[in-house]
Amino acid sequence: MAQQQAKTRQRRNVLSATDSEKLKVQLNTNYRDDILRIAQYFAKQPKAYDARVIDIDSNGVTIEWEWSDKGSEKRQIEDMQFALRDFSGTSSVLQEISDLASEASTALGEVQKPKLTRDKEALDAKNLVDFTFVSPGFLSIVGVTGGIALLTYMSFIADVHPALQFIRKIISQDACYYVFVAVVVIHFVEACVTYAACELIKTFQPRQMSTETQIKWTVGGLLFGLFCLHVFVSKLMRQFALAEAMPGPDSSRRSH
Repeated sequence: MAQQQAKTRQRRNVLSATDSEKLKVQLNTNYRDDILRIAQYFAKQPKAYDARVIDIDSNGVTIEWEWSDKGSEKRQIEDMQFALRDFSGTSSVLQEISDLASEASTALGEVQKPKLTRDKEALDAKNLVDFTFVSPGFLSIVGVTGGIALLTYMSFIADVHPALQFIRKIISQDACYYVFVAVVVIHFVEACVTYAACELIKTFQPRQMSTETQIKWTVGGLLFGLFCLHVFVSKLMRQFALAEAMPGPDSSRRSH
């Protein structure tokens, strides 16, 4: 039973011991003040000072701090473990600690965002594309809407308006209907692919894609097709390019 539990924990512990140690050093070197605020707020210990991360594993991050009563030379040492919802990598752990630091700073009345949060936002802005919905241009909306309306009319009305008789001479009602069906199918497939792509982004980078934005892109693809989705595709390709350009976990080792 104990061996089975150990194996289960090992599968969950995606972040290696080496990466955990590096992350601990990074937090204690660069973000000591943010760690202290977490201890002061969540542990309800405003007298805390000299806080540091002493352990990071699949159970959570453990923070240790020192405190003493005013006028007393007796030093007290306490620690607290904070559970992590996601232990899949350095970025996810940093994000959760950043969230804790932000909540603590706000509760403690700090005006400026924690340094960890500011650095994380700057890194995200550099490496993550903004997938905010961009509406097609006015001419595109009018053109696509008018074209679909005309195609629908020519597909289902046999005795068309005299002004449109020249179109009927060029293309029959049956041909219009087949084109109409093809357009509907293509737009539906585009909408499904867009929804799936947004769902993938939302799964791995939820801060990049909200449900509202996903619905907007999906509806935009359904109604306007590539006139709307070319912007989404260009954003997606840029994100892939940024991901390709990001250094791998072993790049720093290879550079030495």
